Amino acid sequence: MCQDTIIKTKEQNMIIYNIITPKLISYIMPIIILLLIAIPLIGIVYYMNNTKLIITKDFLTIKTLFYGKKIPIRKINVNELRKLNLYNTPEYNIKGKTNGIRMPGYHAGWMNLNNGSKALVHITDKRNVLLIPTDEYDILFSTNDFDGIKKILSEINK
Repeated sequence: MCQDTIIKTKEQNMIIYNIITPKLISYIMPIIILLLIAIPLIGIVYYMNNTKLIITKDFLTIKTLFYGKKIPIRKINVNELRKLNLYNTPEYNIKGKTNGIRMPGYHAGWMNLNNGSKALVHITDKRNVLLIPTDEYDILFSTNDFDGIKKILSEINK
């Protein structure tokens, strides 16, 4: 039970009323709301750093929480692989998303590009982006090993 405080001064008597302490149930809704926001954000942050590009003799697989894809190697146009710096190639910049996540420093999902094409993107570094053209759409993937990926895909595609 709250206890009210009476303060007596020379000028006036002052009574301070304490607010009634909320019941436990009133804390549940804010906690639920915070969890509904925090859990997806934790997942996004985790997969920002754990998205993988897996190459086998038959498939190129993007493994991630959202927007993963398994693409047959035969559908990849290996001769058209390019390393992009999106600051210097505005035609490959994202124009809008069709189904994806866009946050500062992280873009994932299906996006429309300035050149009019559709792309599956997983971008964390706009300066080091691998363009992987397929028969149906482009894939934009941040990587520091462009030469290694191109070499492996070229060897598989022979």
